[in-house]
Amino acid sequence: MMYDVAVIGGALSGSRTAELLARKGHKVLLIEEHSDIGEPCKCTGLVSWRTPDMVKLPKEIIVNRVDMANFYAPDGNFFTLKSKKQIYVLDRPGLDRFLFNSAVEAGADVRTSETFERFWYNNGMVSIKTNKGTYDAKILVGADGGNSAVAKQANLEMPKNFFSGLQTTAEGDFENVELWFGGKLCPKFFGWIVPENEQVARVGIAAEKNPNLYYQNFLRKRVKSFSNPNVAGIIRFGLMKDTVSDRILLVGDAACQMKPISGGGITYGLIGAQFAADACNKALEGNKFSYKFFKEEYDERWKERLAPGIKKGLFYRNLLFNMSDSQINVSFKLINTFGHRFLEKLDFDLLLS
Repeated sequence: MMYDVAVIGGALSGSRTAELLARKGHKVLLIEEHSDIGEPCKCTGLVSWRTPDMVKLPKEIIVNRVDMANFYAPDGNFFTLKSKKQIYVLDRPGLDRFLFNSAVEAGADVRTSETFERFWYNNGMVSIKTNKGTYDAKILVGADGGNSAVAKQANLEMPKNFFSGLQTTAEGDFENVELWFGGKLCPKFFGWIVPENEQVARVGIAAEKNPNLYYQNFLRKRVKSFSNPNVAGIIRFGLMKDTVSDRILLVGDAACQMKPISGGGITYGLIGAQFAADACNKALEGNKFSYKFFKEEYDERWKERLAPGIKKGLFYRNLLFNMSDSQINVSFKLINTFGHRFLEKLDFDLLLS
């Protein structure tokens, strides 16, 4: 069967791209490898005010609203930041299901429990083979995450560095978001507490190596107990040289549209999906599918919007995670002593100064 656009990956960015294109009247195929949309969950679900502005979310998707975060140094001292704008804790699997169902309602054809295997160019089209069949499309969108098979087959080089994140839901006494730093606790990343309410929180870490070891240690340190993770995901960040090829583009985590400090990809992924849909729509209307066209209409456009935030994130990441534990301790004490007005002015998504 012939499609205008085939999207690989039915999570946030893929579903949103498929929905926007289907609403334009294009014939869209959305392929998702899992049978249960949103599972396994791969994200904490903490977002800024921008997400509800971009997508009209059902009330039940919003689990909690927070505006305070405690930042803990290795020695246990901490400072507290208050956000000027509301921060939301979302039902992350519920968000994926909502966006996937929105794509279905918009008219996209969907396939679940179907795994992408490869693609090839065929008489001015892209042929896509899955474990269940073969499809033809004018454009192929890779929204298949931080280990994108589409990116690999299209020879679109992804950053080498990546972290593995693990998270569980734990009971305890929680008030604010908490971020715990230190090389012994979690090298080059941090441990997090994201409250769903005062008694339940999402607790996790991310690490380059041995994530389960750091995960166990953090749980025992903060919540005095251990439970197996129910969330796991790959965090791959940086700026890719190219996120497009002839008739191919990447979006979301597959394009590293992600905040380098936190690994958060919801807001960036939704912004990327809008740019991807706009570029595909222009391509279909103008019958233009070359690398040059997608480079100008998608790659350069999304980077103009998101690259400044990614570059800021990389700068702050290098600054923070190259510090020793003793340097972090001193820095946090200085922040507590002299105030943190500068930090409170920072945009949560690093998209504004």
